[in-house]
Amino acid sequence: MGISHSSAKPLPSSVDALTDEELIVMIDAARKDSSTALGITDEHTFMSGTTAWRITPDAVVKRAPAHEAYIMSYVASHSSIRVPKVRRLIPVRPGEAILLSKFWLVMDYVDGDVLETAWPRMSWWRRLWTVWRLRPFDSTGEALPCSGFYFTEYGAGPFESYAAMADWYDHLRYAVLVRRHRRTGRLEPQNYPTFDATQPLVLCHMDLNMRNIMVDRNGEVWLVDWGMAGAFPPWLEYANLVLFSRAAIPARRLPKSWMFFARFVAGDYRWYEEQYLHRISSAFDGSWSVSQRPRDYFDQLGLSIEYQRQR
Repeated sequence: MGISHSSAKPLPSSVDALTDEELIVMIDAARKDSSTALGITDEHTFMSGTTAWRITPDAVVKRAPAHEAYIMSYVASHSSIRVPKVRRLIPVRPGEAILLSKFWLVMDYVDGDVLETAWPRMSWWRRLWTVWRLRPFDSTGEALPCSGFYFTEYGAGPFESYAAMADWYDHLRYAVLVRRHRRTGRLEPQNYPTFDATQPLVLCHMDLNMRNIMVDRNGEVWLVDWGMAGAFPPWLEYANLVLFSRAAIPARRLPKSWMFFARFVAGDYRWYEEQYLHRISSAFDGSWSVSQRPRDYFDQLGLSIEYQRQR
């Protein structure tokens, strides 16, 4: 099987000699065959559905944004993290793209279990070893589109700089203050801190749920689904990692033992998640427009409320 190890030369793949046109034919056939589907079948989660298809014994395909292939290759060459070897990136047909996922990403198949399945069988020592393999990376330095819960359902970016990302978050925070004042008349800016740009940017996966972490038949740890990855402060990685800890449906809540280890993966950033992101969370749900909250709202009322952090 042509699995890529960061420390070893990748093995040849059965798709290497195929043309893009031949791969498209195989992809079309796989999408019509339910036995090739890889994904989640769970009535209790919004993540249900086919996310990838196995097109040969050693290769799978998924829709992906172009930057996902770049980041996977970057991680494979700059870290010890195991990621599936990228074999091909092929544009999807017009009309078949889903948001930013405008390409077919063909990569190696990892034979193993998702961490959600493997976790209950692991000893505490093995769990610690597993999460230690998921430590943060250095930054890529690339400006990439941002997606995920903490960038609203519409996404954001790409930001030209760290300061631009911070300004975007400060605008969200200001908008929450405006909305709260209009609805209740209350003004408590001290309870809504501005963005903290003192942490360095690192390459974050941004979707480190237990179904995107694979444990192969040799016990090695792999990371898949890099579509949301980019350069972010490490506390955003932590916040995304624990995002489903308060899931309303008990069957979808993360194991308490996984929550304990979360701070080993991304650092102990509970304050940022609880005291910052959680307090402005109403701005992430997409049910109201941030653009409708003018920047001079408090100025017009003769109130001195800082719009953004001090530079």
